[in-house]
Amino acid sequence: MRNGNRFAFAWLLLIAGCASPKSSVPTETPPELAQLLREGQEAERRGDAASAQRAYEVAHLAYGDHSAPCALLGEFRRFWQHDGKGASHYFQLAIDASKPDDHWIAFAWRGLGEVARWRGEIDRAIQVFEKSLSIKPNADAHRSLSALYATEKRDFEKAAHHAKAAVDLSPEDPIALVQYAVQMARFKKFEESEEAFWKAMGIAGCDERGRSNGLVHCCVLYNGACYHAVRGNKADALAMLKEFFSTPNHRHITREEIVRDPDFESLVKDPDFKALLDYRLPEE
Repeated sequence: MRNGNRFAFAWLLLIAGCASPKSSVPTETPPELAQLLREGQEAERRGDAASAQRAYEVAHLAYGDHSAPCALLGEFRRFWQHDGKGASHYFQLAIDASKPDDHWIAFAWRGLGEVARWRGEIDRAIQVFEKSLSIKPNADAHRSLSALYATEKRDFEKAAHHAKAAVDLSPEDPIALVQYAVQMARFKKFEESEEAFWKAMGIAGCDERGRSNGLVHCCVLYNGACYHAVRGNKADALAMLKEFFSTPNHRHITREEIVRDPDFESLVKDPDFKALLDYRLPEE
C-alpha cells in the first residue's frame, strides 16, 4: 500500500518537533531488564517469535520508561508482525522515554524510517534514516539507506557508500557484509565482493547456497541471492532464494519488491525464477 500523502503532515510535525534532539547519557540498564531483552533477542535468533514477543512485552510492562524495550518491541511489531502503526507507536515511546539512551533512540528513528519506506514515503524515509545517524552512527541505518538507494533510487554509488559505512561500523555483521558484497560485485570489484561474501557466510554459519544446520537470518539469505544474481550465478541465486523462503520471517519482503529489485533484473523473465515466486509467493 502506497499512501504517503496521508501521513505527510504528521511526519513533518514529528521531524520538526525533534529537529534538535537532546543528547542523552546512556541510562543504566537494570539486570532484570537486560535479561528480558537478551531472552527476546535470543528467541528472535531462533525464529521463536512468540517467545520474543512475550519477553519484549514483559520488559515494556515493567520498564516502559526506558528506551530499549520500547524500541525492540517497535522493531518486533514492524519486522515480525508487519504492523506499521503499532511499530511507530512504540518507536515514538522509545524516543520520548524518560530514561533515554541515544543508541536505542537512533534505533527507533531507523525503525520509523523503515515504516516510512514501507508506506512508499521514500524521501521521508531518507530524512528519518539520516536523523537516526545524526543521533548516533549505526550500521542499521546505513544498511537501510544502502537498500533504499539501490532499490528505490537506483543510485548505486550511494548504496555502495552506505554499505561500506555499515561494514566499517559493524565489521562482523553478516547482513552488512553481504550488502557490501552485492555493491562491490555491481561495480566489478570482485576481489572485495568475494572477500565480504565469504566472511558473511562464515559468520552466518552457512555455505554459498545458504545451507546450514541452524537458522540463518532471512536478510543474509535474501542478500546472498542478490549477490549471486548480480554475479550471474543463476543456480546459486535460486538456491539461496529457496533457503530465504524457508525462513520464518521471509514475508517481510513482498513479491512485488523482489520483482522490482534491480539485483534480480537478469532473472525477472527467467521461467525458473518466476516458477519459484509463483510457488512461494503466488500472485493475489
